Amino acid sequence: MTRAESNHRGIIIKANFALRTKIGRGKIPPSAILACTQLMESNAFDFQSLASDLLRGMRQTIEKFQAERLSGQEALSDLRNRIMQFKGNAATFHYPLLTDIAQIVLDLIENIEELDAPALEIITAFEDTTTKLLHRQIRGKSDTRSAKIPAEFRKACERYWSKRQKA
Repeated sequence: MTRAESNHRGIIIKANFALRTKIGRGKIPPSAILACTQLMESNAFDFQSLASDLLRGMRQTIEKFQAERLSGQEALSDLRNRIMQFKGNAATFHYPLLTDIAQIVLDLIENIEELDAPALEIITAFEDTTTKLLHRQIRGKSDTRSAKIPAEFRKACERYWSKRQKA
C-alpha cells in the first residue's frame, strides 16, 4: 500500500433497522461459538449423503433443461442454489478441495445471464468431478493430482469468458 492509499479512510455504512433486526446486535459470546464448533465436530452427520443428493439434483436439473422441461432461468436459479448449498456444506464439513471447486463454478454461474452449452459443460464437469472426489473420499489438496483440479476449473472459466468476449 502506498502512502497516498493509506490516507484514505473506509466508509462506514450503518445497516438499516430491518437488517439489524434480522442479524441482531453485538458479538457472539465465545462460549456459544465453542459450543457450536464442538457440536459440529462431534456430529456424525454424513456430508457425502447430502452432497450426493445435491449433485443428483443438479444432474436432474440439467436433464430437465436439456429436455426443455425447464427454462434457462429456472435451471440457472436451481443450479446456483444447489452449488451454493454444496459449497457451504463442503466448507462446514472440512472439504476444502470441493469448497474451492464449487466457489469457482459458483462465480461463473452467478455472472452469466443465460445457460449456454459451454457453461453447461463446465457445470456438468463440476458435477462429475465432485462425484468422483466424494466417492474416493478426497477432502483436501494434499494429493498432487487433486491440487491441480481448481486450477483447471479456473482455466475453463477463463476460456469461457474469453470466448464470450470475442462473440
